[in-house]
Amino acid sequence: SPDEVEIMTDLGRLSGRRRRAANGRLAAQGVATVVVLAFLYVAVLLWEQKHYFVEVEETPVHDDIPIIIARSPLIFHSNSYRHNQSEKCSRDVSPILFDEWRRSKEVICTSNEVSIEQLKLGRWEYKPTITVFKNIILNHLFDDVNKTNVSCEVFASNSLKNDAGITTMNGPVFRVMLFDASNPYEGFHGVLNIAMVMATLNITNPQLVHMVPTGEMESNTRFPSIVEMLTAFSSLKPIIVELPSSWRLTDNGTAVLNTDQPMITLPYMVDFPFQGTSIMVTKTDKALRGRGIDHHCKSEIFRGATDFIRTNLGIGDDSTDASDVNSTIQVLWSSRGPYCCRAAGTIYTPTRAIDNEQKLVEAVQTSLGSHYNITTVDFGANMTTIDSVEAAFKSDIIVGVHGAGLVWSAFMKQHSGLVEMFGGNRGTANRHYHNIASLADIHYRSLMLDRGKGDNLSWNEESVDQIARKIQSINLKEEPSANEPK
Repeated sequence: SPDEVEIMTDLGRLSGRRRRAANGRLAAQGVATVVVLAFLYVAVLLWEQKHYFVEVEETPVHDDIPIIIARSPLIFHSNSYRHNQSEKCSRDVSPILFDEWRRSKEVICTSNEVSIEQLKLGRWEYKPTITVFKNIILNHLFDDVNKTNVSCEVFASNSLKNDAGITTMNGPVFRVMLFDASNPYEGFHGVLNIAMVMATLNITNPQLVHMVPTGEMESNTRFPSIVEMLTAFSSLKPIIVELPSSWRLTDNGTAVLNTDQPMITLPYMVDFPFQGTSIMVTKTDKALRGRGIDHHCKSEIFRGATDFIRTNLGIGDDSTDASDVNSTIQVLWSSRGPYCCRAAGTIYTPTRAIDNEQKLVEAVQTSLGSHYNITTVDFGANMTTIDSVEAAFKSDIIVGVHGAGLVWSAFMKQHSGLVEMFGGNRGTANRHYHNIASLADIHYRSLMLDRGKGDNLSWNEESVDQIARKIQSINLKEEPSANEPK
């Protein structure tokens, strides 16, 4: 009947509207799913960035040191620094290392607001340990704190009454004591460790407290350069504390607090006294990586740390590769001539100096031709940190006899080159700078020179030809080859 037809038509219209509504709901659900997945993807990326990167919030300026800290990640993750390497390399020199160190955290003790935590990298040489003290109180910044049988109650500020006064140091405090700081290679361990600890703990702009042995500030003419390097990590001027002659760092004894003396409250203090080792010298599977055994790992951590230091010292950027600097290849010759003064007022003559070195440099320049330009520097002769980093960064190839001056090659541009000459009391078994070159992703070549007069090294025409050929063999447009570690 007509009424039945009208009812069926109305039902058809209702069914169509329901189908369209259902389809709309499905479409909306699909869009929502895509949005949720996209949000999760971005969240993961942001978590990774927060997890691995630390950014300086402001651009601080030093009052008396012309250094500006760049607003850049502490560990700079550039795709060009990432490499398809073995699992061993990834575990040793990639940000995975930070995760391993974080996961090792152990709470030593807690008492009210006071806590002490340790993070130990157990498979490294010396098992480097970071100790984090929260809300503790000391008499002096150099106080030796017991790390073996420590009691949090000893440091609990809320249980102490003191009429001599309590000073509070806000912000994170890093206590640093560089090992053999007069030697740039050994001192560089401590510098790298500051970067590693900052990245591991996600800390920016710490107050560095550099504890130095009695008399070192007067006897070590390189001391101002050491302080200059430390300023790369914070806008706060480093505090230099000269240790009493009786002071020594131990893991034994008893932590004592004298309540009759002025005291210092430290909301967050970090100790990491393992300055004789670093990522340059790690021991895994009984292999000493750094001084004695080759490795071939390229490290985004290492390059990230050196880029961070260099940038914060106000030197250059990474806008150009070594091969694009100019048409003339810049060769920096690292000399080991006599200089003044390791001890105040005395001329120091290093071992492994080259006889008639200037004539050798001139002969190599003649052999190379006009496409290369050799400039001679002596890193040991009281060059400042900024001068040394800048000289290395602006060069394409560094050539020099095995010695601490070659540590500045760590600041060269990616795919630059290092030619190391051995001889005298240092043979090719010393792999310090080969491994720095590997970590920094720069080319490496080496050769032997004959022994000369006394502790010096000698050369001849064959040496000139060999050095020139080593330099010419470095192709700055190519990535250094990397063999996997054994």
